[in-house]
Amino acid sequence: MAKAAKKKAKTGKKAVRIVAKSKTATISAKSAKKAAKPTRTVARKKTAPKIDPLNRNQYSSMTPMLTVRDVRRAADFYTSAFGFKMRGIMDGPQGPVHAELRLRDTTLMLSPESRPQQSLSANTIGNTPATLYILVEDVDDVFHRALAAGAKVLMPVADMFWGDRVATIADPDGNKWMIATHKASPTEAEMREAMARMSAPSEETAAVTAGAESEY
Repeated sequence: MAKAAKKKAKTGKKAVRIVAKSKTATISAKSAKKAAKPTRTVARKKTAPKIDPLNRNQYSSMTPMLTVRDVRRAADFYTSAFGFKMRGIMDGPQGPVHAELRLRDTTLMLSPESRPQQSLSANTIGNTPATLYILVEDVDDVFHRALAAGAKVLMPVADMFWGDRVATIADPDGNKWMIATHKASPTEAEMREAMARMSAPSEETAAVTAGAESEY
């Protein structure tokens, strides 16, 4: 009886070993099968860079474009007189077709005159209704630089009632520029008073006018 129980226990241990071996073999087979499967690489879609519709990295809200007779000559004037920096110039078979200059946060575009496209310079037209207002550190210095570079005086340097010291010039292509340096920030009442003083005739002018009237 004891021998039979002992034999039965040995048989049980052997069965456990066989089951354990079969489980190990199954796990190994699954691992081998898994390793044999080719791994699928998921292709990641490259996201296109987001385009800013306002192109704020390159331009501010509004960019003036001037039509000039000679793009390179005009660019030389703006760099010498006002301190613009050349940003780029695009050449075509007939010469420059576009140029961009930069002053602080402002871009200035230049395009050549073209009669077929009805794109004419201010000099060709004979005048311009537009005036560009440019703020500089020293209006007197920039005014004299502009004259040396070929500008014409339209209004000499003077202090204005709104607090800026201003001069007006026409560049070699006939475009009008008001050059200004901010000197003061007057109140509305102070501006009205200063404007009244500027509008009132001086004593000398009044005397000349009175003398002329007395002759008749």
